Amino acid sequence: MKLKHITFTGIDAQTDLHRLRGIQQQFPLAEFGVLTSYHWYENGNRYIDPLFLRCLWDQKLNLSLHICGSAAHDAAIGLWNAIDRHLNFNLRLFKRVQLNIANRDDNPRPLASTPDDYTELIIQQKDIHNASLFYRTAQELRNVSMLLDASGGQGIDTPIQVPSKPIMYFPHPKVGYAGGINENNVAEKLSYLMENDEVGDFWIDMESGVRTDDWFDLDKVRRVLEICEPIINKYK
Repeated sequence: MKLKHITFTGIDAQTDLHRLRGIQQQFPLAEFGVLTSYHWYENGNRYIDPLFLRCLWDQKLNLSLHICGSAAHDAAIGLWNAIDRHLNFNLRLFKRVQLNIANRDDNPRPLASTPDDYTELIIQQKDIHNASLFYRTAQELRNVSMLLDASGGQGIDTPIQVPSKPIMYFPHPKVGYAGGINENNVAEKLSYLMENDEVGDFWIDMESGVRTDDWFDLDKVRRVLEICEPIINKYK
């Protein structure tokens, strides 16, 4: 099956970890994203205190880290020790690490490194036609994927752009799709991706679409997964 993850980004200080673990057990494809920034305390509910990460070690969750702001710029030049210190040495919690640097495609050089050989590095790009940062990096590093989000993390419903076949020649050709996905449109978007012959291994990511009053909403998360389940089963 082409679908590898359904990612829900922005677990926060009010997220019930017991319920979260139950959802993970019922829906193994679910992945939960943690947003981080050096100035997390200024950025609202979506960014949790790095000290909270120690509570996640025993939860048996599929976790991804989404790095923003100047921390993403540090990661882009390979300063992973600085990121790990910021996270109170919890970087190993995450199987996948995303750099939210869609607006930095003017960088003439590829990204410097991945956190380690086993961690998947995700490069956020706004436009498949202007994704040279991903293409440059994928030629240099192993285990690099791309998230396409034309809304630039704003949660605006945007058309899905599917890369052409040449992306499949890279060692790790997984592509993520984001941009305004929610319970009202996820069935249409997921079905389109599952049925499109041009689509390789992929995941979908949602953030704003699973929040209520800007808090992570586990009821919305569960509804999205329940909507996706029959579509996933159809293509097994």
